[in-house]
Amino acid sequence: MTRSFFLIAGLLLFVLPGRAEDLSSAGGLEFFETRIRPVLAEKCYKCHAADSEKLKGGLQVDHRDHLMAGGDTGAALEPGDVKGSLLIESLRYKNQDLQMPPKERLNAKVVKDFERWVADGAPWPDEPVPLRDSAGHGEGFDLEKRRSEHWSWRPVIRPVEPKVSRETWPRQDLDKFVLREIESAGLRPAEEATRRVWLRRVYFDLIGLPPTPEAIESFEADFSPDDYEEVVNELLASPAFGEKWARHWMDLVRYAETYGHEFDYPIAFAHEYRDYLIRAFNADVPYDQFVTEQIAGDLLEGPRRNPEEGYDESILGTAFWYLHEATHAPTDVLANESDIMDNQIDVFGKSFLALTISCARCHDHKFDAVSTADYYAMTAYLHSSARQDYPMDPGRGREMAREQMAGLKQKADLMLEAAGMAETVPSSQREGVFEDFSAGEIPEGWSSSGAAFAGSGQKVGVRFNSESPLSIPGTIDSGLFGKAQVGSLRSPSFTLSSDRIFVKARGEKVSVRVIVDNYQMTKFNGLLFKGIEINDIDSKNEFKWMTLGGNLDKYIGHQVYLEIVDSGDGDIIIDEIRFPNGNAAPPGKVEAGEDFKVSEEVLAVIRQGEEMVTKLSKPRFAVAMAEGTAEGAQVHVRGSSRNLGEEVPRRFLTALGGGAGDRLDLAQQVVNSENPLTSRVMVNRIWHHLFGRGLVPSVDDFGPMGQPASHPKLLDWLASEFVEQDWSIKQLIRQMVLSSTYRQSSSSHPDVSPGALAEVDPDNELLSRMPVRRLVGEAIRDSILTVSGQLDAAMYGPSIPTYRTEFMTGRGGRKSGPVDGARRRSVYGAVYRNFLSPFMLTYDVPNPFGPKGRRSVSNVPAQSLVMMNDPFVVEQSRLWAELIEESEGTSTEKIEGMYLAALGRPPSGEEMGRVQAYMEAAAAAGSDAEQIWADLGHVVLNMKEFIYIY
Repeated sequence: MTRSFFLIAGLLLFVLPGRAEDLSSAGGLEFFETRIRPVLAEKCYKCHAADSEKLKGGLQVDHRDHLMAGGDTGAALEPGDVKGSLLIESLRYKNQDLQMPPKERLNAKVVKDFERWVADGAPWPDEPVPLRDSAGHGEGFDLEKRRSEHWSWRPVIRPVEPKVSRETWPRQDLDKFVLREIESAGLRPAEEATRRVWLRRVYFDLIGLPPTPEAIESFEADFSPDDYEEVVNELLASPAFGEKWARHWMDLVRYAETYGHEFDYPIAFAHEYRDYLIRAFNADVPYDQFVTEQIAGDLLEGPRRNPEEGYDESILGTAFWYLHEATHAPTDVLANESDIMDNQIDVFGKSFLALTISCARCHDHKFDAVSTADYYAMTAYLHSSARQDYPMDPGRGREMAREQMAGLKQKADLMLEAAGMAETVPSSQREGVFEDFSAGEIPEGWSSSGAAFAGSGQKVGVRFNSESPLSIPGTIDSGLFGKAQVGSLRSPSFTLSSDRIFVKARGEKVSVRVIVDNYQMTKFNGLLFKGIEINDIDSKNEFKWMTLGGNLDKYIGHQVYLEIVDSGDGDIIIDEIRFPNGNAAPPGKVEAGEDFKVSEEVLAVIRQGEEMVTKLSKPRFAVAMAEGTAEGAQVHVRGSSRNLGEEVPRRFLTALGGGAGDRLDLAQQVVNSENPLTSRVMVNRIWHHLFGRGLVPSVDDFGPMGQPASHPKLLDWLASEFVEQDWSIKQLIRQMVLSSTYRQSSSSHPDVSPGALAEVDPDNELLSRMPVRRLVGEAIRDSILTVSGQLDAAMYGPSIPTYRTEFMTGRGGRKSGPVDGARRRSVYGAVYRNFLSPFMLTYDVPNPFGPKGRRSVSNVPAQSLVMMNDPFVVEQSRLWAELIEESEGTSTEKIEGMYLAALGRPPSGEEMGRVQAYMEAAAAAGSDAEQIWADLGHVVLNMKEFIYIY
């Protein structure tokens, strides 16, 4: 860092008054609900709750007040005092007379969670204190009462637009609702922002990038009647729009490309979901369709197709279900499945409905109209589904090849049948046979993805060990003419009753595996699953019996299904699957069949098919959901997977209709116009991103524990308008950014005294002015690349690895990416759960562990240190200097261009004078021109104005 940098920093830097957003309370409550209450419910409520059959020790732990009051041994909780809290002493198991739970010691990590919770003051929601009645029983759960009492469950009714006195002020109908509240409070709306301020604001809000100096000058000179509309339309049509708004959705679905935990192993193909989001927002896919694709895109009969490459876009949306954390080798697979489902339901509930459904995992919801039965009815959708690596088939080449190959194979069938070489194998009824595929097609209850197993069942007969790639009678195959197709085949779910499974098949480079409790197998978690997966089968072109087993005995009684995966490098022909039926060894050696002599005519057809195989492109995959065996779910009493209660069918929340069916039925209930939440929640999210605060500030919680709407009528008007405008996100954004409300200055009206403003609307809830907002981390980084002239606008593709500093160590670390992120936009940077970008973390980019519709906004010293010392910022300042030096114009014009590019305005006369004086002094002191420009650029990037919009 040169001395000149600090000299000019002292001349130019100013501090914009900022206030760190205090989310400690909300964060503490979320920590309690996800880490503390579930443990209390599962391990403690049976003996220490209002509804306990017999209250032990006189202690209730189902409310903070009860814990502080204590029981027979005194107060159990001293908020903020870990050492003085008997609750912690009992969990630590160091006092032999005080150990809880009495029959099993809690995991050390769970104890640490409790210690952290107590140290943070033991936050607990403001809820009624559960009391035992005279008979010692707790209070009941009244779903209908809760639904009727809270506003968010009530139908959306389009309100009449209010009358206002300043009839010329509203530009959009939404302005009337805002102005009515401003006037009712005795305030006035702020004056209109300058054109430069509005332009910079709308650029960042719509595409996340600053306007170029040329765009600023052009807009300043344009006073046509539709000048603002033209800018908005241009930005909405920009490919950068999808890149900006996809990132908002990625926050909600806790987007990441690794699972975290000990080895941070990868979520394969996660970037395809990110690219799907960018395309969807750019295409303005109607939000009801967008939501349907997320929930059940794999079940749509007429999916949306990629316009360039023709593959199924809709199914890609289902990847959101699988972006969760995961362990590489869970010791309790059923409990692990329960934890993952809890996260999936939490993301589903908050993202689409702003409901904390997962709070009902251990007990009926403490506030919302959501019962425990509702929660487990939702998990039934997940029990009935499976994860798949979906073959995308760009250009639909494999799909077309499949059709052509099927025609060739049918031609070969007829030739062989005429020669008497075809046969049909009857169905086997032998004891112990799970499936024998005698019909030569996918059996009832089985399901497939991709084209590998579709259309199997040709009846051509050839010798078992022949090199001919034609099908065998009474079998099912993954490919036509050899290594031609990609996909997977899944069996129905069943309860495992034996320690091994035998598979009779012929093939190579294909996987056969047992999926236990929906736990997804990968090459990173074979430690505890050894023997239940066969990778890269190689039967030497003969039918052989293969054994799935070894560790299966410990999963007897669990729900499992079989999965055969052909990734395109091989093929498999499956003849039979059977259970041991008392035999530890598989059936005997497979005898070869009759050796058919295939004619030259048939061989010519075979060669034609094989030639088509060589022309197929390399497979491309995306993580997605697939429909499995329809199942109900059992309630986990107090959230424990070991304590199963009543069975519930898959259905939607009772308070929202409770309709049954598959995931597509679920999706249709979520987007039904009668659902009071879906439209409200999304318009509120959009409002939050454009105005810095949602009409309902708690954007992920519309329940009683959330905050009330500041403009309830406006919220319902926008929700109604959204549906009437065919759920168009771009149309809704257009209305908002072209409104007078959005065009206000961030300074209050001159006629409104600061005292009156502080008394009536200190937090600007009424929107009598636009809030000053700090840019998100991605926009800050992308702006630096933009002004330095380095931004690469390339779209899509695999993510750029995170640049790793010397302090980013630990298991699962990957090779460092370039310091400039390959100059790509931040949305294309990899998101490794255990190795998150320090730059992004400094600017409050959230950890991807759960939904985050509203980011924290901090104002901490680390942000200044990053902007001064981060190698990325320093390097870009130097590259910006090179760009400036090479450009034409006088020194004054170059300085003006730098200010316009970075701040959206030219320097003031005073600023210009100080900069020129510095440059002359630095030159006289011997600094070279490039270093002077680099220092100037670095200082401009460090101005608070660079990272704020007004």
